[in-house]
Amino acid sequence: MKKNKLLIGTAIACVALAVLIWFAFSQQSSSALTSSLEKGQGTGQKLADNQNEFARQNILNLSSSEKERLSQQQIVFNEIEKDQLPSNVNFPLIKNAEGMLIKYDPNVIELKKVGDTVKFQMLEYGINRTGKIVEIEPVDQDIVRWTGKFDQGDPNQNFFTITQSQKDHYTIMQIFTEKGNYSAEIKDGVGLVQTMDEGVTDQELHHDHP
Repeated sequence: MKKNKLLIGTAIACVALAVLIWFAFSQQSSSALTSSLEKGQGTGQKLADNQNEFARQNILNLSSSEKERLSQQQIVFNEIEKDQLPSNVNFPLIKNAEGMLIKYDPNVIELKKVGDTVKFQMLEYGINRTGKIVEIEPVDQDIVRWTGKFDQGDPNQNFFTITQSQKDHYTIMQIFTEKGNYSAEIKDGVGLVQTMDEGVTDQELHHDHP
């Protein structure tokens, strides 16, 4: 009888020990998982903050009121007529190619952060789209690329990129929609929007253009 009681007691002790070990392991795993998730969230937030900070660092010599005005502007560029071109414009593309002439302030996009809204009004091509910035990335020490997705349509077919050099006052945009694909080449605040087969791509942005 005593032997049976001893066996039962030993079995109960083993079960209790196993439960304690399992509980301790599960607590450790839970803490490790929580720590990993918090670290991942922190990294993601840091990346977003860095992207936004990078965009802000590109703004030079602007007053606070000018920054506020430009940051609230959503329309990326405005269509103009040839007689509205500055007299000192030195951009052969505008004079020799067909397309939609535009006026562009590069600081509008420089002030945009991830999540901000922008609008593309290209009525000559039947395009009037609203989108959001989803990524800001440096291409090199001077060139920056903003990537966004339009609110309308399949995001894999409706998106845009804006690649910009502040040093050269030069910008290339690529605009993709289910109606067609377009590019804009801009120098010193004026440029031309064309269908993609006529224009340039952002892979051609470098520091020895006209």
